[in-house]
Amino acid sequence: MTPRLFTPGRFAIVSVPALGFFAIPFLPFAVEPTLWFGLPAVLVWSALMVLLSVAALQIVEVLYKRAGGAEADAQEADRFATQQIEQIRATRIAAEEAEGVR
Repeated sequence: MTPRLFTPGRFAIVSVPALGFFAIPFLPFAVEPTLWFGLPAVLVWSALMVLLSVAALQIVEVLYKRAGGAEADAQEADRFATQQIEQIRATRIAAEEAEGVR
């Protein structure tokens, strides 16, 4: 069975920072002009959500590769490269035949 990148568990991991971004306008500290570490609270919260997004995506990538995703990606890249080479070759042959070279 080939590993799937989109699974409910991985979706849940990535959805946490996304929901954090969407919750910013509804959080009480976002409405009030408060400072955290000398910066507006909304800016600090947004920066934390960016860092959490990076961490969540890294976790998803590690879980995907641990489930065999690296091998599946390599096979897909080989298959795609072969298809591209065949398409280029067919296009070149058709162009040569149209020019009368072949």
